[in-house]
Amino acid sequence: MRNLNFEKLITKTGVPLYVMNLPFAQSVAAGIFIKAGTREERWPTEAGLAHALEHMSFQGTKNFATSKDLSAYLEEVGGGHNAWTASEGTFYHNRMPIPYKERGFKILGEMLTMPTLPNDKIPIEMKNIVEEIHRAYDDPEHFLGILDQQFVYGNHPLGKLTLGTIESVSAFTQESFIEFRKRYYHPGNYTFFAVGNITSQQALQEFEKILFEPDNIPMNDREVIPLSEKGERTFVYRKQLEQVHITLSAPLGKGTEKSALSASMFATMLNGGMSFPLFQEVRDKRGLCYSIYAGTSRDSDVGEFTIGIGTDPKRYQEAIDVSLQLVEQCSNDEALLKKAKDLRLGQLALRFEHPGQILRSAASSTMVNGCPKGYDDFVKEILDVTIEDVTTAVKTYLKPEQFRRVLLVPESLEMKS
Repeated sequence: MRNLNFEKLITKTGVPLYVMNLPFAQSVAAGIFIKAGTREERWPTEAGLAHALEHMSFQGTKNFATSKDLSAYLEEVGGGHNAWTASEGTFYHNRMPIPYKERGFKILGEMLTMPTLPNDKIPIEMKNIVEEIHRAYDDPEHFLGILDQQFVYGNHPLGKLTLGTIESVSAFTQESFIEFRKRYYHPGNYTFFAVGNITSQQALQEFEKILFEPDNIPMNDREVIPLSEKGERTFVYRKQLEQVHITLSAPLGKGTEKSALSASMFATMLNGGMSFPLFQEVRDKRGLCYSIYAGTSRDSDVGEFTIGIGTDPKRYQEAIDVSLQLVEQCSNDEALLKKAKDLRLGQLALRFEHPGQILRSAASSTMVNGCPKGYDDFVKEILDVTIEDVTTAVKTYLKPEQFRRVLLVPESLEMKS
């Protein structure tokens, strides 16, 4: 049996390093997670700053003057790099063929400690992000997600949009990025990862080449903020569209709570694939939509269970009613839970064949739990969920009256009161 769990080491600068050695792999994936995301921004002036800094970190370093130089160093031998920013963290990562694995670590170190944040590139890259914002607002599904986040979370820190606003992004300067880095880019907020054909000692040696002084600044300490109760349960936004786009969303507890894990499993019970209830009942049987999904988000203080639908304006209420009926009907279905567990275990096995997917999973679980989960951790998490856990989570968080309804509708639609 292969060992698909992480070994934890501590670098000489005190940063935790998690390594998973996969001797069968032909590559090494490496990454750095920084516990600083959108919720750390001081709105409105810093709206979108964490994400914009992620972009600017690719625009050149001390030894790689341009974004082209930075990327070419990896791409010329078949590798590549990327990053993402979320509400609660930022993750820089790359994947390299074994003979060139040192290049991946070198680039991570340069981006972390030596970004030049060139003044002449800031206006250009901020215009690119403005176009990213325009694209999000033009696409109905993306725009619906924005409306849902703002309606469900309101003034909670998780209600801050990762892309920020056109006004704030357009006003960022080099000093904006330097100041944010001073506040959050320090060893206390770092977690290092290496997954693939590399030993723990090799990974430790590579990460210890990243030169910075221990500064004894503690990890970013966030206040746990509960979601404020609000009376409104429906929000309607009119736009030039052909369909009605809907989210049915219910707030959950902390991402580490058993109820959040159980709600996530329940989302799979509803929406594991084309043979599962949401697709079968809403699309295949009734022809109410082309696509439908259910899923959860998990964050440190509050999460969200969401069903998303795009449907005929004449039948949107039927789509809502059927979806909520399925929530009630499926919550005590033990056979469906077993089917969902088998699906999750199969997906897990496939994910743990790929160093890059393991790495991204490790960053996501670190964002919620403070450390990555290995294969055995995930298996136990899946197997430990009982039908009683699912039923309790549904009764606690997913009653019909607890759902918030966000509807993106055609401008001319006459809605029933």
